Amino acid sequence: MNTSGSSTGSGPRPSDVRHSYRFQNSGHPASAVTSSAGPAVAGAAKTLRTRPRGRLLISGLMFVACGVGIATVWDSLLRYRAYGVVTGKIVDVSAPMDGVLQSVHVREGDEVRQNTSLARVTDLELEHRLSRVEDELRVAESTLHAEIAKLQWQSHVEETEMTRSVAEYFEGAGNVHQNTGELDVIRNELERTRNLAKANAAKESDLLNQSIQEDAQSEKLASIQQALKVLKQRAENAVRAPRLGQEQIAPLIAKVDLLLHETERIREWIAQGELRAPVNGRVLRRHHPAGECIRSHEPLFSVIEESSLEIELYLPQEMADTYNVGDTLKLKIEPFEDLVPCEVTQIGDEMQSPPQNIEVFYRSNITLLPIRVRPTAEFSQQRRLSVGSVAKLPHFATRS
Repeated sequence: MNTSGSSTGSGPRPSDVRHSYRFQNSGHPASAVTSSAGPAVAGAAKTLRTRPRGRLLISGLMFVACGVGIATVWDSLLRYRAYGVVTGKIVDVSAPMDGVLQSVHVREGDEVRQNTSLARVTDLELEHRLSRVEDELRVAESTLHAEIAKLQWQSHVEETEMTRSVAEYFEGAGNVHQNTGELDVIRNELERTRNLAKANAAKESDLLNQSIQEDAQSEKLASIQQALKVLKQRAENAVRAPRLGQEQIAPLIAKVDLLLHETERIREWIAQGELRAPVNGRVLRRHHPAGECIRSHEPLFSVIEESSLEIELYLPQEMADTYNVGDTLKLKIEPFEDLVPCEVTQIGDEMQSPPQNIEVFYRSNITLLPIRVRPTAEFSQQRRLSVGSVAKLPHFATRS
């Protein structure tokens, strides 16, 4: 027992020697370890400790993270009092028919005036339909012209017939008058001959001949008078007969008018394929390239109306009476470095929820007062805002 105890207390154990060697500097000789006693090893262990590697780096990273977090919170929650969105009146231009986008005359970003041609859409079916109607129109017009020529010829024939009937009637009337006169002469001669015969101054043969002439002339006059009645009736019928006129060609005229109106309607429908700018503004987007088939009422262009860019700013309830119409305020709008001067044009009448792209800056389920502001004319002439951009009202913004 004493031997083991004396051996334990007399010198260091091998494990102590190894630990003491591990903490030695590379500049110390190995012999110093082997020759040192127990108190020397303990002193060396106290003086040589592990260096604090990485603590400075970790501290720096934590400082940077805290700074970034504070800056983020400041920029997103504390720096600005209200947020808004740049809006504008965007008009979608579409064609009222199916077809092919034959040509495009503008590009995205082009400034356009009202009624400026944007593109042309063609419909082959409408083109063929127009050709068929035009062919039918030509046939109907030819038929109408032929019927008019026939009607004119018939009218000329009827007019000639009526004129001849009237002329024959007057000629017959003249014959009646002539034969009546001749009969009167014969009767006078017969009366004179009878008087002479009573005085035995005329022959019986002369009296007989004149009597025969009187009878013949009377019969002739009666026949002419009967013929005159027939001529008079025919002339009256010719005068009273209905004339060929517009009634005979009215159906053909109606058909020609119908085809003319049909061609006008088809041309107007085809003209709808000529797409024009509905307002003054700028082309924001072209949805289809040239040569592509499109459907009716499918948007082909998006045009933002000129001078319609506004900023819809959402104010908390406690700021509802801060601004009035006509006030000027300055907003932060990326990517402009300077604050953008804007004029209040309208104040909303009811509280609303903010749009999705800015609701992250407000508490959930909050209602805000929307006001509309418009950039000043000087700024609008020099810069251009983008629809959908976020506008921010700084905490220390002044009102003027």
